[in-house]
Amino acid sequence: MLTARYALLQSSYWGTFCLVISFASVYMLAGGISNAEIGIVLAVAGLLSAVAQPVLAGAAERSRRPLRVWIVVLGLVLAAAAVLLLVPGGSRLVTSLVYGFLIAAVQVVQPLVNAVGMDALNVGRRLNFGLARAAASLAFALIAAVAGRVVEATSETAIPLIMLGVLAVFIASAGTFVVRSDGGSHDGDHHAAASGAVVAARTSGDRARFVLLLAGLTLAMASHNLLNGFMFQLVSFHGAAASAMGVAIMIAALTELPTMGLWNRIVARWTPGLLLVVSGVAFAVKALATYLAPNLLGIYLAQALQFAAFGLLVPASVYYINRLFPPSERVKGQAYMTMTATAGSVVGSLAGGLVLQSAGVPSLLLLGVGFATVGAALTWAGANRA
Repeated sequence: MLTARYALLQSSYWGTFCLVISFASVYMLAGGISNAEIGIVLAVAGLLSAVAQPVLAGAAERSRRPLRVWIVVLGLVLAAAAVLLLVPGGSRLVTSLVYGFLIAAVQVVQPLVNAVGMDALNVGRRLNFGLARAAASLAFALIAAVAGRVVEATSETAIPLIMLGVLAVFIASAGTFVVRSDGGSHDGDHHAAASGAVVAARTSGDRARFVLLLAGLTLAMASHNLLNGFMFQLVSFHGAAASAMGVAIMIAALTELPTMGLWNRIVARWTPGLLLVVSGVAFAVKALATYLAPNLLGIYLAQALQFAAFGLLVPASVYYINRLFPPSERVKGQAYMTMTATAGSVVGSLAGGLVLQSAGVPSLLLLGVGFATVGAALTWAGANRA
């Protein structure tokens, strides 16, 4: 039952993430915003989110309020921003500001959603994190496919409308996510002791390697965001439309399902650090396959490599922090890991938008290959594989 409740929370979060991030180009292009300007909006939003994540995580760790309350408040803020997108007559500047805020805010929530699940595990509750995250990937895939077709049949106004519906589920599932330990109501207390975690002593060398790991994952996510953030332009380059973008995103999300559904078995056999290294290599292979794809079918096949890239990265990064960080620093640790995604979005979106505007799609994809290759090397050097 707890896994099902957490799956609903993860699914509604990633459904919102899909609508905000994956459909950003669709919405802003329809509002008259250029590719370069979209890249700037994505980059600035990512930068703000990267700065805000550890700050908010630190505040949440010090707060007496349960994490679920923080999540509910942030969900309401996201809903308010989505409503603003529905106000007619907004200028390009207003659209950019509101949508940029949405992009930043949805990424700030992610470490809290991950941490509330790990809290349940750390007080001894039976929760299958991988299965819950697999359900989220399925929700991501379905929402991407459905939203793509709805937008193509109607207009970009459908995006904030669908967003509000998914956010209603997210807020409700977060508000009711009260975890009971053997001693009674736990209610998302993020200061609970660990259950079976291996907390390593952190020396200056450990910290230096962790910085290398964060840098590697940031570049991997920069490559990932080049593909996801500009997927509409990529499928358009191959002569397709918004529905094809939705299919491409759906394929990637569906291939994550086996990895996340079998996560408990995978992590029992290999350490989270080793799996992060495998993920880094997979990002590089996926970027190269996308660059070499001759047509839309090639893009779809490259998207199927998601199972070893993002499919491994998400649970491995969460378990990596829970394994190696002390309980009092885990929320902040999750924020650092999530920060790699947002910092990657800054690098990928800004560089990608400028390269796309000046040199076109092939150069954009080649840049993604470069980011992912260097990222894989840094991840290998920085990950604690013990």
